[in-house]
Amino acid sequence: MKKIKIALILFISLTFSFIGNTQVSVDFKIRNLGINVDGFFKNATITTNFNSQDVSQWTLSGSVKVNSITTGNKKRDSHLLEEDYFDVNTYPEINIVATNFKKTSEANYEVTVKLTIKKTTKTIKIPMLISNDKRSLMLKTYFEIDRRDYGVGGSSFVLSDTVKINVNYTLKKE
Repeated sequence: MKKIKIALILFISLTFSFIGNTQVSVDFKIRNLGINVDGFFKNATITTNFNSQDVSQWTLSGSVKVNSITTGNKKRDSHLLEEDYFDVNTYPEINIVATNFKKTSEANYEVTVKLTIKKTTKTIKIPMLISNDKRSLMLKTYFEIDRRDYGVGGSSFVLSDTVKINVNYTLKKE
């Protein structure tokens, strides 16, 4: 039995979406007016294929429905869907696709991904912990992005530029 672990820690609450035999959480944290604002997306999916021993054959992609954003404040959530933030009417999803996996230690990888938010796609590298055995596949990652790189929120003196993202994924095989 071969175990592989990767650290994917994208967003910050432990709310999971259940789709069949999978659990997905995509959480985030950003400072606004000096206070941390935590949130998550209720509707996120991840598709994987880690069946090959050859990591160059592995695939990973994910999608988040922007209109499922939840921060605990309905007025703020509605504002985040508007044109100056996520522009949900034009860009209803955030997408990520892995293009390369590089093993950095026993269970950790550096994963090159293409992250698309609104009309902008950027290639970034994220650390990932992957655990793969007969019962389940688990992925965890944590990374940070600059929201301005994706045209989210414009310039602001009160809103942090850095968004901390935590993603957790579990696929039950049995």
